Amino acid sequence: MLNNKTTNQDDLKRPRIGIDLLGCDLAERHLLQTLLNTSFEGKHPPYFIFYGTTETFSGFHENPDCSFHLVTEVIQPEDAPLTAIRTKKDSSLIVGIKDLKEYNTDAFITAGNSGSLLAASTLNLSLLPKIDRPGFITLMPTKEDPIAVIDVGANVSVEPKHLLQFAKMGIAYQKSRGIEKPTVGLLNIGEEKKKGTPKHQEAYKLLRELNDDAPLDAPVFIGNIEGRDVFRGAIDVLVTDGFTGNVFLKTSEGIAGFILDQMENVGPLSSIPGVKSMIDALHHRLHFAQYPGALLCGVEGIVIKCHGASTPDAFVHSIHGARHLVKNFFLEKIRSELGV
Repeated sequence: MLNNKTTNQDDLKRPRIGIDLLGCDLAERHLLQTLLNTSFEGKHPPYFIFYGTTETFSGFHENPDCSFHLVTEVIQPEDAPLTAIRTKKDSSLIVGIKDLKEYNTDAFITAGNSGSLLAASTLNLSLLPKIDRPGFITLMPTKEDPIAVIDVGANVSVEPKHLLQFAKMGIAYQKSRGIEKPTVGLLNIGEEKKKGTPKHQEAYKLLRELNDDAPLDAPVFIGNIEGRDVFRGAIDVLVTDGFTGNVFLKTSEGIAGFILDQMENVGPLSSIPGVKSMIDALHHRLHFAQYPGALLCGVEGIVIKCHGASTPDAFVHSIHGARHLVKNFFLEKIRSELGV
């Protein structure tokens, strides 16, 4: 059962991170074993609440760094989201979200059903002030610093005002990562302000409001940006709808994976001095598992969604990401950007 073993002031400062071990492709016992064996250094290492079944935890033991929360149901990837959250109330995903709502945890990480996660989070966690729809935000590598892309799957279609809200949340996210003055671009089919659908053109006008308090020579909103230019690193936040963003994200991951596979499979190349280390460096930089999962921005809580096919390494990076967001008061930064 979930229990609080924090007894001193330092322990009370430890971020409490809920980990959903169920509902993804990864074997839950293997994931649990890996995370228990992983060292998270720092003055305030995370305290974990693991969600799983009796079978999941058989043979494992709680310790001063973690506790086990038993559940009896699992939301599967193929489950209809709304039906699942109504009928599987003792699932790891639902119980984890409710623990976040009740402040039993500071962040929640899952690789489970995306639709169910979105629905459960929206129904159980309040939306932040001035936010009409939450959006998934994720980091992607560029020639410069990683870019934050929002939305990558929460909203198939959006209104221009939602894209402005996404931009403000993306700015707060990058500020929490230490970027003092993040810049924003709107994903479009051309750079000209008249490009795209009427909604894109209206969004362009709204996003220019971000420049009202910015110096003329240092605008926040840079304008439209084409997909091929995103990876040059000219902006910090890329704004788009969830349908386009998800296609863009997965296409980029597929191309990166294809290139890495081709380089690794060319035998003569890997024997050239320095080439193997270059391939390893590229793999570290381009593989999605090296970046935190997608953060659900716009709700009163830190919710991170990993790939359904995530490796334990992807969970480790998501834990580091969640820990950083908690430590740097991410929700407070969003409120500041929203003016509340």
